[in-house]
Amino acid sequence: MGFVLVFLVALVATIVGTTLFLVRRERTRRRWAGESEGLLIEQHRTAQAARIRYTYTSASMHHGDDGLIAGELYKHHS
Repeated sequence: MGFVLVFLVALVATIVGTTLFLVRRERTRRRWAGESEGLLIEQHRTAQAARIRYTYTSASMHHGDDGLIAGELYKHHS
């Protein structure tokens, strides 16, 4: 019976600790929201990756389309 109680207390403590950690991390992110340069770069890279995934699907690679060429790789990563 003691083992079950210790286990439940440890489980609750883990949940509370994780929740507090995530709440504090989110508050820190909001505080630095004024520095939007990093966010804009991240959004730009995410949009580029989405375009590449949409353009160069697995089906197009396996069915003989040209695929990526060196010039396109440098264009997307610059």
